[in-house]
Amino acid sequence: MEAAAREEVRTICSHCSTRCGVVVTVEGNVPVAIRGDRDHPVTQGFICPRGRAAIEYFHNRRRLDHPLKRMGDRGEGHWVRVPWDEAVDEIADRLKRIAEESGPEALAYFFGTYHGTDQGAGLRFMNLFGSPNYVGNAFICAGPKTGAEWVTLGFGPASPDLASGEARCIIVWAQHPSASNVPLWTRILKAKAAGAKLVVIDPVQTPEARAADLWLKIRPGTDTALALGLIHIAITEGWTDQAFIAKWTVGYDALAERVADYTPERVAQLTGLAEADIRTCAAWYADDGPAAISIGVINGMGRDTFSCERAKLCLIAVTGNINRPGGNILAGPTRRVMTKADLEMNDRLSDVQKDKRIGGDAFLMHTRGYEAINAAARRLWPQHHYPLTTSRGGIAHPPSMFRAIVDREPYPVRAAIVQHNNLVGSYANSRLARDALVSPNLELSVVHELFMTPTAALADFVMPAASWIEKSFMYVSGEGGMFFAGRRPVRPHAERHSDYEFFRDLGQRLGQGAFWPDTLEQLWDMMLAPAGLTHGALASAGQNWVNDAAGYAPFATDPATGEPFGFGTPSGKIELSSSILAACGADPLPSYQGYAPADRGAGGELPLTLMTGATKIDMTHTDHRQVETIRRKHYDPLARIHPDTASAYGIADGDWIWIESPMGRIRQRAQLSPDMPEKTVDAERWWFPERDGRVDTLFGTMETNVNVLVDDNPDLCDRSYGTWPLRLIRCRIEKADAPA
Repeated sequence: MEAAAREEVRTICSHCSTRCGVVVTVEGNVPVAIRGDRDHPVTQGFICPRGRAAIEYFHNRRRLDHPLKRMGDRGEGHWVRVPWDEAVDEIADRLKRIAEESGPEALAYFFGTYHGTDQGAGLRFMNLFGSPNYVGNAFICAGPKTGAEWVTLGFGPASPDLASGEARCIIVWAQHPSASNVPLWTRILKAKAAGAKLVVIDPVQTPEARAADLWLKIRPGTDTALALGLIHIAITEGWTDQAFIAKWTVGYDALAERVADYTPERVAQLTGLAEADIRTCAAWYADDGPAAISIGVINGMGRDTFSCERAKLCLIAVTGNINRPGGNILAGPTRRVMTKADLEMNDRLSDVQKDKRIGGDAFLMHTRGYEAINAAARRLWPQHHYPLTTSRGGIAHPPSMFRAIVDREPYPVRAAIVQHNNLVGSYANSRLARDALVSPNLELSVVHELFMTPTAALADFVMPAASWIEKSFMYVSGEGGMFFAGRRPVRPHAERHSDYEFFRDLGQRLGQGAFWPDTLEQLWDMMLAPAGLTHGALASAGQNWVNDAAGYAPFATDPATGEPFGFGTPSGKIELSSSILAACGADPLPSYQGYAPADRGAGGELPLTLMTGATKIDMTHTDHRQVETIRRKHYDPLARIHPDTASAYGIADGDWIWIESPMGRIRQRAQLSPDMPEKTVDAERWWFPERDGRVDTLFGTMETNVNVLVDDNPDLCDRSYGTWPLRLIRCRIEKADAPA
C-alpha cells in the first residue's frame, strides 16, 4: 500500500485568542505533528501546552462525532443518533414555528470559547433571523475594557507599544501574561531588560509580580480607587500633559474635580497599599515616561468594573501616553478589507428588534450606547457600517436572560442555540442556568459543541463541532490592522461541522440562503476582495499575513478634509467625560463605589475573600480538561490558600475543602501557596470531573464549579456594562472528605 502523502500546513492555533502561528504536519487527512511557526510576526515560533496537545485534542475519544437527539426527559442521558440534515431540518422547522408564534426574539444564542474565526457566523444568523438576543461572556472578560475604550477613545484596543523601545515604565495591571499571552510577556521582559521599570498590580504574587521592580499587592476590588489616585497625583504634581489635554480631550476639569478626594493617604487606606509605593508608581508612570499599561481583567468585578477601565484610560490620556512611542497605541479597523463586524450584518436587524434585547433596558451600553458608539466611529471608518463588533457590545445580559427563560418576563424566550459555551459552568449562579435549561418554558435547546458538556447533557439536540484544526482561518487584528490567513489542515472528521457550516445549513432552511456562500473560504474571499486578495492565495503565500498598521493615526491629517482624523467619539476627541454615557443616563466620569457583599450566609460568618477566574496556561476556560496528558498534570480542581490561613482552619496541602458563600458550597482540593494574600481563597473557574451527565449529577458540576458560589443578581452588576461581581465574594472554608 502506498504511504499517505505528508504535507506541512501553516495556519493559526485557535485554542485561545492569542492566535499563535503554527505548522501542522498532515498525513492522509490526519494531523500527526504540530510546531510553532517561526515566521509568524508576533508569536515567532511559540506554542503553549494546549497547542502542543492539539493532535491529541483532535483524536480525543470523547469528541462528539455525530448529531444526537434527546429521548425521554432532559438530563436522563438517553440519546439517539440522527443524520445531520435530518436534525437541521427539525431544528429549522421548530424555530420557524416559534418565531411565527412569539416573534424571532424568542430565540437566544449563547456563544462562548473561541475555537476559530468563524465564531461570528452565529451573530450573522441571528441578525438575519431578527433576534437581538445573542449572549456572550464578554461581561466578565474583555468586554468592559473594550466598551470603555469605545466610549473614551472611539476604538480599541489601546495596546502597549513594546516595539519602539521607548517605554521607560510598563504597568502590568491585573494581568497574567506568562500564562495567558506568553509572546506579550516575552516582549515585556525584553523591554525591562532594556531599562524599562516594571510595575505589577495584583493581589497575588504571580511570576509577573516576582519579576517586577515594584509590586503593588492591592486589596481585591479597589483597583478603581488606585487608578483615580494615580490621576490625582499626576494632576497635583504637574505630571500631566496640558498641551495634549487642551487639544485632544474633553472633560478634564470635571475629571480633576472627581479625583480631588483620592489623595495618596486615602487611596492607601482603601487599597491596603503603602502610600510611598503609590507615589512611586505615579512618578515612574507619569513623570518618567513615556510609559505603557498592559491591562488584564481587574481584581474584583461588579459595580466598579466599567469605571475602573475608564479610569485607566483617563490616566493614559492625561499623561499624554496615547499614540506616543512607548505608550499605548490605538489602532483602528483596517481600511483595506472587511472586518468581523462587517460580516455580522448588524444593519440587517431593525431598531425595533434591537430595543427588545434582554437586559438592554437596564444596561444601555448594549442598546442605545452601542448604537451611539458605532455612529460616532462611522465618521472615521465610513466603509464599515458597524466598525465595532457585537461580540463585546450590543449583547443580551446573561443573568437577565436566564430569568427571562424561567419567568417569561419581559417576554417568553422559548428556544436557545448554544455554541462552545458551557452555561452551567461558565456563568454565575450555576443553579439558575441549569434551571433555565431544564425549564419547560425553553421548548428547544440546541448545543453545537466539541464534547458532551454539562450544558450539552441537558439539550434536545447535540450537534458535533469542528475544532480549529478542521477549518480555515482568517483574522483581522485590531492591534495594528494586521490580517492573517491560514489553510485548513484537515477535513472535518465524521460529521463534525464548523460554526459557519452549522449556521449556513440552518440559515438556508430559514430563507437566508442568499447570505450564505457554500464554503467558509468563499466568505473569506468576500472579506479580502476590497484589497484584491483571495483567502487561498494569502494562506498559501510565503508570508500569510499583511501588515495594514498605517490604516489609522488619530493625529494625522485627513487629505480629504485637511483636518486631523481625531478619535471615533462624538466629539472627535478623547472623552474623559463621556457624552455617550451621559446620554444613556449613566455617570459620564469614572467613579469608585466599592463592593461590600453580605458578610453572613447559611454557614454563619464569612471571614474570607474568594477570588475566581485565575488563568492557567494549560487550560482554556472549561476546555482541555478532557485531554489526558494535560489532565494528568492537573487532575483536581484547586483552591489556592496562604499557608497561615490554611493552618488556622486545620487544612494541609492537598486536603479537600468545602468553600461556602451565601449562594451555596462546593468542594475543591487545597493548594497551599505563599504567593496568595492571607484570608483569601483563589478557586479555579469551573470544573466537571468524569461522572455521568444526568441532571442530578451533571458530571459533578454543582459539586466543584466555583460559579455555584457567585451571585448574579442584576442589582449587583455594573450599571453601565452589566458585569457581575465575579472576583470578590465573601466565603468560609472547612476541611472536607474526599469525593467518591
